[in-house]
Amino acid sequence: MSNTKTIPQKALMVVIALLAVNFIVTGLRYIIDPATVASEFGMPLLDGLGRSSQIGDLSAFFMSMGIFMLLALKTGERLWFYPTTILLSLTALSRVLAWAFQDAALATTMIVAEVVISGLLLLAANKLSSAKE
Repeated sequence: MSNTKTIPQKALMVVIALLAVNFIVTGLRYIIDPATVASEFGMPLLDGLGRSSQIGDLSAFFMSMGIFMLLALKTGERLWFYPTTILLSLTALSRVLAWAFQDAALATTMIVAEVVISGLLLLAANKLSSAKE
């Protein structure tokens, strides 16, 4: 693929970049104001070791996804789109399994968002990757 991007490709890049920044900001918010972010995801802020795991794991989860997406956009290498796609897809699958087997609420809105973003990332991997691959 040449370095010249079409308007739809540029639009996809902007959407992916905005999603990446949102993930990074969410991860940073988990460090700065974890109680608020946890409540936005329907969770209480845990205590003790649980709080450490909740903040550490979720901040790393979101920041890593955003960084992978930005790396994909910066380098043009499709490989960087896949870690976030895998993480989001497994999150959606795990939510369904939690509903089916663990008496969790079915988080339909979150599952739909995770599936849609995964689809966008797969589209981006196909449409935005560099010709050197």
